[in-house]
Amino acid sequence: MDTLAASPGAADAEAGRILRAYCVGRSGTRRQVARSPHISRAVYFRRLRHGMVAPAARHAG
Repeated sequence: MDTLAASPGAADAEAGRILRAYCVGRSGTRRQVARSPHISRAVYFRRLRHGMVAPAARHAG
């Protein structure tokens, strides 16, 4: 998650920050985490999905 959050790509970095805040930091509900960077619900779920898939894709090949 930290590597993803430090990524130069905006989508990767945002996905890493969302994962860290929600899964590791437990800094509130999904709604509170989505409000923090001021993103829509749809974008929140896209970034969350991207954050879970990106590390797996990097290690798969």
